[in-house]
Amino acid sequence: MAPVAAPAHPFILGWVRIDWDGVWPCDGLGTGMAVVPDSGAIHGRSKLLTVDATVADPVIGRLLDGRYTAQERIAVGGMATVYVAHDNRLDRLVALKVMHPAFTHDEDYLRRFQQEATAAARLNTPCVVSVLDQGRDHGPSGPVIYLVMELVRGQTLRQLIGSRGRLTPTEAIEIIEPVLEALAAAHNAGIIHRDIKPENILLGHDGQVKVADFGLARPLNQATHAMTQGVVMGTVDYLAPEQVSDGSASPRSDVYAAGVVLYEMLIGVLPHTGSTPMSVAYQSVHGEVPAPSAAAEGIPAELDALVLHATARDLDMRPADGTAMLDELHRVLPYLPAPAAGTVHTAAPGGGVHSARGAGARRRSRPRATAGFALGSRRSPEWRYRLLSRRFRGRRPVLAAVTAAVVLLCGIVVASRALSGPGTAPVPPLVGLDQAAAVQALTDAGFTVAYDEAATSDTIPAGKVMAQEPDGAVRATRGSTVRIRLSLGRAKVRVPDVATLSVAEAQARLTRQQLNLSTTPRTEANDTIPAGNVIRTEPAVNTELAAGAQVTLIVSSGPAMAVVPNVINVPIATAQSQLGALGLKVTRLDVNDETVQSGNVIRTSPDPGQPVTRGSVVTVLVSKGPVDDEDRGDLVEVPNVINQKYQNAARELQRRGLRPERNGFVFFDDTVVRSTDPPPGTKVKKGTKVTLTIG
Repeated sequence: MAPVAAPAHPFILGWVRIDWDGVWPCDGLGTGMAVVPDSGAIHGRSKLLTVDATVADPVIGRLLDGRYTAQERIAVGGMATVYVAHDNRLDRLVALKVMHPAFTHDEDYLRRFQQEATAAARLNTPCVVSVLDQGRDHGPSGPVIYLVMELVRGQTLRQLIGSRGRLTPTEAIEIIEPVLEALAAAHNAGIIHRDIKPENILLGHDGQVKVADFGLARPLNQATHAMTQGVVMGTVDYLAPEQVSDGSASPRSDVYAAGVVLYEMLIGVLPHTGSTPMSVAYQSVHGEVPAPSAAAEGIPAELDALVLHATARDLDMRPADGTAMLDELHRVLPYLPAPAAGTVHTAAPGGGVHSARGAGARRRSRPRATAGFALGSRRSPEWRYRLLSRRFRGRRPVLAAVTAAVVLLCGIVVASRALSGPGTAPVPPLVGLDQAAAVQALTDAGFTVAYDEAATSDTIPAGKVMAQEPDGAVRATRGSTVRIRLSLGRAKVRVPDVATLSVAEAQARLTRQQLNLSTTPRTEANDTIPAGNVIRTEPAVNTELAAGAQVTLIVSSGPAMAVVPNVINVPIATAQSQLGALGLKVTRLDVNDETVQSGNVIRTSPDPGQPVTRGSVVTVLVSKGPVDDEDRGDLVEVPNVINQKYQNAARELQRRGLRPERNGFVFFDDTVVRSTDPPPGTKVKKGTKVTLTIG
């Protein structure tokens, strides 16, 4: 199994990417550089994963286009898988990058895949990972889209920084120079890389430094926005301010990323850090990259100036492109201190460093190295120092005079500053930092702190700095006061009273109060508030919430329902108790009945088992016992006139000697009887009133 280093940057501002720190940083298509990592532990921000080669892989052992045979899987990304493959035609090992089958029919991914190949193929420089071939093969499960790339054995700059920490200025220059050569070639060819970072800088065993991953590259003659469907593309730690703020990208954006990489090599950490990617992006837009010498000793002022020039917030203040920054690097080289002579550093097998001194050390002096990359194997700064020393050997008297003049001038400046006061220093950017970190930064820079009244903010969390005076982009006198304002978080608002309102009216009132309605209101039965209207809110009325918080509405579903119990043949007192316990009202009607004991319930209206709203009236017919013989001839049965027209029902009751009484209004001729009281089938005396409810 081949070891694969895990992602170093879990957050990518834009669509999801997986950065394979030691093998192939993903470019949105899966991977983007061809480097086989060293075995053993990977230190720093990387972790070690393994790709199990024993798992069945239909590509391994397959012959693509009659030429390339995949031998070993070395990396699996979100959009592609990378293999070590054998080029049967030229008998060499190459890196084979195969797009996942799920994306072979997506025109957008196919376009990016093609773009990576054409962008790298247009660059004629040894400082870029070469694209050797591109093709499409047809298999039983569909097309196989692939790229063939140069196989680089070594490690990434991320692994070097992770294992070593900060590099010496000489080592940093030796690495950044070929990176700038690659950017110069790309910019001269009209290509913006857009994703320069240590994961995309390869350090080969042979000392070659190569830039990889042109999956995000864009031609200069196309729209240079660093966005896809409104989402910023790239790695947040290295994005230029304009890429974060408006999504635009240019050669100066690559220059900014190269400056951040140079800073990280010199210091061992990034210039902007934060608990979330958004806080890093905020610092990039609103804060300056500090001078490396402010964080570590031994960094020449010329390198400070180069880093600050490359990472200026204003893009017009940066070098125009990779060529301009490379020229600036070459201009400052004569003024950088030469590396110590007489020391030979070699890479130990486990990544350690061995030293030897004395006349017996015949090999050329080189800076330190780690396993997988021999620093000094290229045209190192040390080589240039010796060349420059020979070039200026005949000018030593002139140089001595100039040096004396410079020393005298420096002395005058130092004396002037000593007499004039403590001098000035850059005010550190504080916005987004918590109170303790802001105070520590001001104290370290030689300033005192004062506080303005805290205020609410929709963007800065509570307890963090939301404003400062002076701003973090100016210089101020050491010892002077910097005023900061802390955020109270989002403004507090009170929950309004929306009881009895409709849901739409309640939502409008909550919106005016800068509160949001939760997705689904809850319902509750209520006897007084109509169905569909608000009963109450959660949280309750007058509760203080942050603006934008969610409020849940409790909405009435109408009166509570009850089921008429079966109280037939039950004593009337017991029936009244049961019905009353359910919230129902009772109307009693006494009638004669020969089958039900006197005082017991004959029937109810509505019938038992019927659902009714609480508070409804239930008519209970109570038995008076059998009819006396003398009264038996006067009894008549209430006819069933339900669903008959009112006029017909009334005539039928009158025909039987009963008195009809209407409950309701007759609006139309087809108005019908809905119920009768007493109910149909009840025997009553002639002349009894029968109430007809119509509708």
